[in-house]
Amino acid sequence: MKKTVNILLFLFCAAILQAQSLPPNAILKNYKPFATPRTNGRPGEVYRIDEKGVNFIVQDVTTIKEKISEEGDLVGRMYFTSNELLTLLNLEFDRLDVVPCEVKIAKAVREYNEQTTVDKVLYSDGKIRELVKDENSKYFIIREAILSKDVTFRFSFDTVKKIKKGANTLTEIKTAAELDFPFEIQKKFKKEKRIFYLDQEIKIDPYDN
Repeated sequence: MKKTVNILLFLFCAAILQAQSLPPNAILKNYKPFATPRTNGRPGEVYRIDEKGVNFIVQDVTTIKEKISEEGDLVGRMYFTSNELLTLLNLEFDRLDVVPCEVKIAKAVREYNEQTTVDKVLYSDGKIRELVKDENSKYFIIREAILSKDVTFRFSFDTVKKIKKGANTLTEIKTAAELDFPFEIQKKFKKEKRIFYLDQEIKIDPYDN
């Protein structure tokens, strides 16, 4: 049992280091993808990650209200871990940890909340002590989210060659022009779903590093 726990801790730490080493995105800097597009996960939701790397939703703090901004179409290069794309797109990569792709988010909507609002609710009003209970977990609050009904992921030829499972779900873009990312997967939804998020770690003491 102890050996299994140690292995899980090692994998969790490796995943954190991998995420930290990702190159900067051209769009949505420091954003992460949700494991799957979803209707929950709005700015104001608090989650924790325990010592085994398991993610738990703690509470949607409804007194932290989100604001909305229409961003139009967003297009640019983003970087993901292979594990993120396995859960998000069901693509399994062979010996490729960091995956670059071009992402197009049609009619993107950004939800966000202000730092002053977060600080007031969590610290001035004392909500933080109701949320942070497990000393062995790290706690995070979702600060921003990107929603869309239509998102496309495009991959280069070299990247596609390293897909071990799921390559048949990609469509080759037919054009006379030479493209850097000629293979794509498009996801469409009837209603807007949250696809990417930006989080912030929170602690009992806001100045505790």
